[in-house]
Amino acid sequence: MGPLPIVPWNDALDRMEASLLSATRALDRREERWERAVAPSAGEGELPPALNRIDGRLEDWHARLRAADELTASVERELAERASAVARWRVLFAEWERLLKRD
Repeated sequence: MGPLPIVPWNDALDRMEASLLSATRALDRREERWERAVAPSAGEGELPPALNRIDGRLEDWHARLRAADELTASVERELAERASAVARWRVLFAEWERLLKRD
């Protein structure tokens, strides 16, 4: 039996350790960013900048949704007016048809 491949094993273990250390550091950074994003500022009671940006974007979306709601309402009114006009024309044409058939 030949010698055990200790050097390649040690190299592989070193690479695994480096990868795990890198992953742990990345997780720590993400956790720190998350805590800053959801926690209030140090005793000031202010929202962190990330939440302020989210609030601002929500306000923009509320404005867009209000505009879309107003546009939808105007389209519905216009369609109702057109349907009413078509109904009036149908009644008028039916009356004309009746008059033409009578003569």
